[in-house]
Amino acid sequence: MIGVGTATARAVAHPKTTRNLLTVAAVIVLVVPVALVAVPVSLVLAIGASGFGGGGGVCGGSAPSVEAGQKVDGYGPEQLKIAATIITVGQKMSVPLHGQTLAVMVAIGESGLRNLDHGDAVDNTTIGVFQQGAGYGTPAQRMDPATAAAAFYTRMLHVPNWQTLAPTLVAHAVQINADPNHYAPFWTPAEHVLAALTGASAGTCQVPADARAAAAVLVSAIQSKKLNFLEPRYQQQVTNMAEGTATPDCTIDAHLLQLIVVAVQSFQQVGVSDLNRRCTGMTPGAGTASAHWKGKAVDFYAINRQSLTGADTLSVQLIHALDPYAPHGSSAGQSDCRTRAHVSLGVLVNFTSDFPDTCNHQHIQVP
Repeated sequence: MIGVGTATARAVAHPKTTRNLLTVAAVIVLVVPVALVAVPVSLVLAIGASGFGGGGGVCGGSAPSVEAGQKVDGYGPEQLKIAATIITVGQKMSVPLHGQTLAVMVAIGESGLRNLDHGDAVDNTTIGVFQQGAGYGTPAQRMDPATAAAAFYTRMLHVPNWQTLAPTLVAHAVQINADPNHYAPFWTPAEHVLAALTGASAGTCQVPADARAAAAVLVSAIQSKKLNFLEPRYQQQVTNMAEGTATPDCTIDAHLLQLIVVAVQSFQQVGVSDLNRRCTGMTPGAGTASAHWKGKAVDFYAINRQSLTGADTLSVQLIHALDPYAPHGSSAGQSDCRTRAHVSLGVLVNFTSDFPDTCNHQHIQVP
């Protein structure tokens, strides 16, 4: 394993059967039916460990870019271009920012963000920016930073509780190096690199401080087609919240709106199928006992234009992305879907319970 010496580089208004048909159609087309007028964000608060959810950040930044002559913690343009490739692959795989930071940390700790054609004195058979052995593929595959990064992420995502373990221990589980603490000094430089290239931070997430500001962010996401709704009336609920015209029966909980913002910031595209049912007068499922009736639940039917089942990889990633920012005591649906698929959510901090629901969306509710 090659180090870098000193680390100065530091769920809807229709019955379920009807919604199934709507969901299929929406996933194929993902239509945004109404053009909305943006409302300026009045107040944005950086929420971290002391915020409404606590824990580490997960919101993603923009596509990485490297400026001519740019240096970050001693790493120059060529090294930063490799870091940008690693980050881009992570974004395309919908890996949360924490995981992207972890991958950059490993690349720093293994090669100093250099695409090396040799290993070190301990193992000279490993090559590439991640110093991968023959088990990762051909030499050409291991020497291609994008392919190598995808291989690293694939293995990382299979490490149990990777989002809550110490990053160096996750890296150790993937890389199987001699010292499990080897990567610890490179976490901070990796954070600096991601912040410099994407404008994002693994330690904080920009979350609007109140319901109206959060709804305004979502209106902007609707306009850019990052946020899509299965039905216009649910989209209208968000619009009314942003404009301050929502009636008492049609309000949406501020924490819920904040979580939808986190989802939009964490993924390339988000599809929502259900919000406040009291506003629409619909009573499927739990009826008036549902958190939907109180404006405290949201159903996500798609992420990155892929249907959600509650047991697929993106559903699990979504729950983990929201967990640090959710109010403690929040709940997730589709427990039976995950049980049948032998899928575990792993360790969560603020989602303290789950319950059965239909396997065509991911239900999230706040207390």
